[in-house]
Amino acid sequence: MMIASFVTAAIVFAACTKEMSEVRLESKLTTTEKMDVTSDSATVVGLIVSEGQGITEKGIVYSTDSLPTVDDNKAVYSGNEKTAAFTVKIGGLDYATKYYARAYGITSSGTIYGAQLTFTTLPVPPTVTTADITSVTGRTATGGGEVTVSGGADVTARGVCYSTEHNPTLSNSFTTDGDSLGTFTSNLENLKGNTTYYVRAYATNSAGTNYGPEVSFKTEVALPIVTTTPISNLVADGATSGGSVTDNGGADVTVRGVCWSTSENPTISDSKTSDGTGTGPFTSTITGLAISTTYHVRAYAENSAGVAYGEDIQFSTYPTALYMVGDGVISDPSHIWDWTVDLPMIPVNSHPNMFWKIVWMTGTGGFKMNSVKDWDGNQFGTTGDVTGSINDPAGLVYTKGGENIPVPATPGYYMVVVDFATGKISISKPAVYLIGNVIGSWDTANLDGLFTVDNANSVIKITKTLANDDIRMYAWHPWFTDWWQSEFIILNDQIVFRGTGGDQTRVNVPAGSNTVALNFKTGAGSITQP
Repeated sequence: MMIASFVTAAIVFAACTKEMSEVRLESKLTTTEKMDVTSDSATVVGLIVSEGQGITEKGIVYSTDSLPTVDDNKAVYSGNEKTAAFTVKIGGLDYATKYYARAYGITSSGTIYGAQLTFTTLPVPPTVTTADITSVTGRTATGGGEVTVSGGADVTARGVCYSTEHNPTLSNSFTTDGDSLGTFTSNLENLKGNTTYYVRAYATNSAGTNYGPEVSFKTEVALPIVTTTPISNLVADGATSGGSVTDNGGADVTVRGVCWSTSENPTISDSKTSDGTGTGPFTSTITGLAISTTYHVRAYAENSAGVAYGEDIQFSTYPTALYMVGDGVISDPSHIWDWTVDLPMIPVNSHPNMFWKIVWMTGTGGFKMNSVKDWDGNQFGTTGDVTGSINDPAGLVYTKGGENIPVPATPGYYMVVVDFATGKISISKPAVYLIGNVIGSWDTANLDGLFTVDNANSVIKITKTLANDDIRMYAWHPWFTDWWQSEFIILNDQIVFRGTGGDQTRVNVPAGSNTVALNFKTGAGSITQP
C-alpha cells in the first residue's frame, strides 16, 4: 500500500573560492509542502536560488544518517536544465524508515548542499503465513497462522478468514486471535457439514491487511440443526408443537418430529411423533397427555450423523376440573380448609385454559385452588403483588403462586376467573346479564340486561319487562371473548352451567314483567312473574 505526499527542498548557492575543494554555500530552502512519501519512495523538490559558477550536476542526496552527501545515496536530476526548480523521485527505500535528504549541486569548485529535510516512509501490511487445518468435525475446525513481519507498525488484529469460495477476506467469516507478532490458533465454528472451506490467515496494521496462502479442508457430515416450535392449541390431554430443520448437516434428514416427557430434555427414547423428512418447518400433534401435568418437549431431526434436538420447551396441560377451598370462601368454621366442601369452578367454553365462578366471600381470610379435592402438593394460590382495583372490569389481578389468595374486606358475591395460560387470577365484582330476543339485543354486556347484586339477601337478580322468548343469561368478564362461553340457565329451580357443553335446553318466559333471581351460595334460581 502506498500513500502520497510531497517533500520540497531548495538549494541556495553562494560564492566560493578557488582554494576550497568542496564549497558549502548558505542555502535558502523553500518548501511547497508537497511530500509524496510512500512505503518505498519520496519526491523532493530543490530550488537553485543562485547558480554562481555554474552547476554541472544537481539532484538529491539521502541517507538514514544526518547530513547525507554524494558519497551516500544520490538521485540525479535529468529534466529541464534551464529551470531553477527541479523535482527528483527517490525510490528503493525501506518501509517505515526515517531518511535525511538534501539538494546538491556540483560545480567546478566542488559540491554544494541545501538545507536538510527529513521524512519517514510509510509502513506496509504485515507478513503472515497460514497454518494447516486440524481437528475437523462437522461443525468446527482448528486453524491459525504466524505473523512473521509487522510491516513497521503495530499489528492490531490477526486471525483467519474462511469461506466456501476461494480467496476469503474479512468480508467473509473470520476469527480474531490477538494483536502481535508470532503464532496464533483460530477456532472455526458454526460450519456447514460435508462442505469444502477455504482459509487464509490475515494480519492488520495501520497500513492495511495482508493475507497468507490459502489452505482448504472439508467438514464431516454434521448433525442437523433443528428448532422447537412453541406450544399452541393446548388442551387438557394434548397440544400442538413442531419445529424447523434449518440445516441438514450435509446429509439427508430421514426423520423429524418432536419428543416429550415429564423430565427435561426428552429424547426419541421417550414419546415422539414422526412428521416427515428433509429440511423446513413441520407441525406435530401431541396426544395422550395427562391432565394438569408439566411436560417438556423438543423437536428432533435425524441424518446419517445421528439425532439432533431443538431447545427444551416446558408446558403444562390444563386441568379439566378446578376446586376452591379456604376460610375466605367457606363460612362453616368446622370446614374452612376442608376439601369436602364442594366449591367447583366452571370451565370457560372454548377456553380450556380458563375457569370461572361466582362465589360468596366472607370478608376475611383467603383461599386456594386445585384440580383435585386434595392437598396433593399441586394446590396453588398467589405470589407477588396484586394489580388493579376491585372496581376495575378485571378487578384485582393476582399471579399464580403458592400463597393464599386474600379475599376483599367486604363480604358478598365476587367473580373469580383463573387463566392457566397467563398464570393470572382475577377477583372482580360479578357482572351477570340477560341477552337475546327477551331484551331485544344480542350485544354483549348490554346494560339493559344487567343484574343487580343484592348481597343483603344473597341473590343476584333482575326485574324487567321481557318479550316472550327463550331466556339466556351469562356471567361476563373481560378475559372472555364471547357471552356464551360463560352461559347458564335455570332448570328445575337450579342454576345449570353450560361449561364445555353445547347449547343448553331452552327455557321460555312469558311476555311482561319477570324477576330472575340467582343464589350462587345454594345454586338455586327462579323465574317469577307478579
